[in-house]
Amino acid sequence: MYKVCLRQLNNTNPLSPSGISYQCSRGIVGYFRRYKNNRIDEQRLKYLGPDKPAAEWVLLNGGKVKMGGSDAWITSFWDFPHSDHSPTFKLTHIHADNTEITSTGFRYVKNIPFIHSASFSNCKYVDDNALPHLQTSADSGNLKVLNLSQTSITPEGVTILQHFKSLKYLDISQCSKLSPRGRVTSSSSDDVSIASPELEEMVMELRAHLPKCSIILRSRRVISDSLGG
Repeated sequence: MYKVCLRQLNNTNPLSPSGISYQCSRGIVGYFRRYKNNRIDEQRLKYLGPDKPAAEWVLLNGGKVKMGGSDAWITSFWDFPHSDHSPTFKLTHIHADNTEITSTGFRYVKNIPFIHSASFSNCKYVDDNALPHLQTSADSGNLKVLNLSQTSITPEGVTILQHFKSLKYLDISQCSKLSPRGRVTSSSSDDVSIASPELEEMVMELRAHLPKCSIILRSRRVISDSLGG
């Protein structure tokens, strides 16, 4: 996509408003928007600590968050605590489904001790590089729910997930890069079959490392049940 756009730019009269396709112009705008919304502000992290910058990062990308002691979702910057150093702001829940969050921005979620759940479903710019950062928060023992469905994680990423020992629920369904030589098929909503031996072995190993975790691989069904658990 970007190579096509660059070729168009190189061959375009800079004074011509129609010299670059609409698709390419949108792609370029989207690229810079993602770059801006996911770049790391080191000074803000140093000044505020991890919780508030992480929440701001999620909100900037169109997600929502919850803070400790509240059941209400924060959906905009205007809902934030007024004081930058509010001692009550403890990030506990992240809901960033269908956003343009990227793995680069996951440096914001390092060392967040009170995070309980995080959902990044259908975030296509989230891949294996995001997981080591999130693992530092999972090491606190409070992360129980993680949704990585429809992301770009690979089997290497699943190996990292083996260290998320506190998880009770993990959704890695519909991740197209998890099964390079096979795919998961389902004949009905109550039956899950695994067409790829590599995928079956990977899930069995993950289940061995996370015996108390429900692992969702297809259609909201717990894969450990289908494997005889």
